[in-house]
Amino acid sequence: MNKFKIVIALILITIGVIGRFFLVSYIGIPNLEIITVLALISGIYLGGVYTVAVPLLTIFLSDLVIGNTYIFIFTWTAFAIIGLLGYVSRKVPNLKLGSKWKKSVVLALLSSIFFYIYTNFGWWLMSGMYEYSLSGLIRCYYMAIPFFRNNLVGNLIFVPAGIYIASKVFSYSKEKCYSFSIEKNEKSM
Repeated sequence: MNKFKIVIALILITIGVIGRFFLVSYIGIPNLEIITVLALISGIYLGGVYTVAVPLLTIFLSDLVIGNTYIFIFTWTAFAIIGLLGYVSRKVPNLKLGSKWKKSVVLALLSSIFFYIYTNFGWWLMSGMYEYSLSGLIRCYYMAIPFFRNNLVGNLIFVPAGIYIASKVFSYSKEKCYSFSIEKNEKSM
């Protein structure tokens, strides 16, 4: 299973780098991104070190081409924390959200709200664009509403779709691994 996780992690990182480059270079809608869904998938389905390694490597590699701002510490840690949110969501047995679709929508909402609050606090703290006061912080959050909207809309599309596809891939791979181990055991008897 370790080799399988490594392969899936590399596939996710590749999708993330190409997808982020495409979204930034060709679509050009600020804060429309796919790192959130990759972080959540890594946390939910891969776990362990992959929970933070996949989103951080994806954003690091894509930043080499695209670039980032001086608040990268906030964006990078936000995606790592979102990966941890995915991991925690799989570990909470009584999360009464019903279907995977409902759970993925809730994860998309929570991720977008967290990203907005956390990264815009970083922008307020480090950019010097806003007065260092409560009114300056509120203004920073107010001015970032269009970016939040783009992030939220993208996450409400990408997260449910990505989690659905990932659930099918992992379900299929478990069936294949299980059937392979049964066939192997039957042949050895």
